[in-house]
Amino acid sequence: MKKQLLLGAFILGSIFATKAQTGASCATAIPITTNGTKTASSINGTFGAYCLDSRTNIKAIWYTYTATTNGEVTISSDLPVNNGTLYTNDTRVSVLRGATCSTLEACIGTNDDVSATNYLSTLTFPVEAGQTYWIQWDNYWKIPSTMGFQFTFNFNAVSCVRPGNFDFYLPDSYSTTGASLYWDQSIGSPANYEVDWSTDLAAAPGTGTIVSVPAGNLDYAVAPLSGLPASSNFRYYVRATCSAMSSSGWQGPFYGYLAKTGSFTHTFNAADNYENGFIGDFNLFVASGTSNPANYADGGAGGVVYSFNSATAASDEWGFSRGIQVAAGTQVTINYKTRLFASGIAAPMTMDLTVGTAQSVAAQTTVIQSKSLTGTASYTAHTATWTAPTTGVYYFGFHNNSPMNSTSTAIFLDTIEFIQAPAGTNDFLSSQLSVFPNPTSNVINITNSNNILVEGIEIIDLNGRTVKTIKFDGVAEAQVNVSDLSAGVYMMNISSDKGSVTKKIVKQ
Repeated sequence: MKKQLLLGAFILGSIFATKAQTGASCATAIPITTNGTKTASSINGTFGAYCLDSRTNIKAIWYTYTATTNGEVTISSDLPVNNGTLYTNDTRVSVLRGATCSTLEACIGTNDDVSATNYLSTLTFPVEAGQTYWIQWDNYWKIPSTMGFQFTFNFNAVSCVRPGNFDFYLPDSYSTTGASLYWDQSIGSPANYEVDWSTDLAAAPGTGTIVSVPAGNLDYAVAPLSGLPASSNFRYYVRATCSAMSSSGWQGPFYGYLAKTGSFTHTFNAADNYENGFIGDFNLFVASGTSNPANYADGGAGGVVYSFNSATAASDEWGFSRGIQVAAGTQVTINYKTRLFASGIAAPMTMDLTVGTAQSVAAQTTVIQSKSLTGTASYTAHTATWTAPTTGVYYFGFHNNSPMNSTSTAIFLDTIEFIQAPAGTNDFLSSQLSVFPNPTSNVINITNSNNILVEGIEIIDLNGRTVKTIKFDGVAEAQVNVSDLSAGVYMMNISSDKGSVTKKIVKQ
């Protein structure tokens, strides 16, 4: 994906034209029956946004292939002739499966660029006997040019077929030393799979730690990994094992991000791993002096993520942090920065900071903070705090829920910090501050005998919501009225001139 051009939101859809057999639409896709080099004289047909983003004036050319036996197909425009002179030097391809254009079942593979400097495309995908596949090439990055190109098509009949690139799901059940991996079963129903994992993200397949897992009886395979280096990033490949003498090729790499401990920062600047476990609807943008917009990351050049509003409905886009291991009663301070972008006057934008136990919308049950965002001139810093009700791995969400507006505006999000106090730092302070009566139905007193000056308290329920905040002017003794709180268990954060401490209180 090109990362130097910032684009807005797109409306997905498809239109099928009725023309001659020229590849101008899915309905007129050009049949492929043999291996070899194919020539597309131009890219001037109708684009269907099934797998990849659309764009105004985008064009496509369609091909179709029906497999006669199980195997793998490799298509590639990475040819010397596609150098931008006679043929385009920038392609994008997507592949779908389905008996007809009106019954397309699934997107099974896409490729934009071979590398960061090679904008041609190469894709290998599994095929099943009797199934029909639809190949769509487009000119997304070369609009308005409709220049053609050449590509190779090669079907290889293999007895043991690897899982498809689009058959993999995001890992979950993260801990600091393990995770569970998932993927759909391969064509041909192999008995087992092998997973090769390594913390060397550049390690070649077959050179890491190899774990064998049974295929199982589900529609998907499950591979629980354990014993990985604590809080590490890892890459993994998977291959099918059909017999003692027959294995497929490796599929991958894919990446996993074990839960962090202590403090952690998402900067989006690591050259080989920008997102570092941050996932969701937000897009990555690499800013530079020549990007559009130029130098738009926090600090100027570098990585940043963004999310647009919509002209047709309220926004509903999410970004999720990497998992963080947090002990019960520990306060986490979340610092993050935002900046708006628009070609004119920015539209009003809003965003919620949430927390939950998984990188999913359903799991983000607690809203920590809601912000109304303004300003395109520079980044605005935001701070929030949250206290963990129980020990576990938590994920923080950033929800762009901006109202509908016809002015295209983006939220840029950068430099996300999660700060936890080291274990044991406030043990002495905790022993010096007395909180009583506890349990209580009315008031709580805070006292000490060491002239510690209390500056404020914050009471948080077991969902992580702040239900009461009171500021004090550096007092040795304080009294807090909790009669208005519902009965239950709460965490009370006490800030003082000697630091902060958390006490558990019970409201009767």
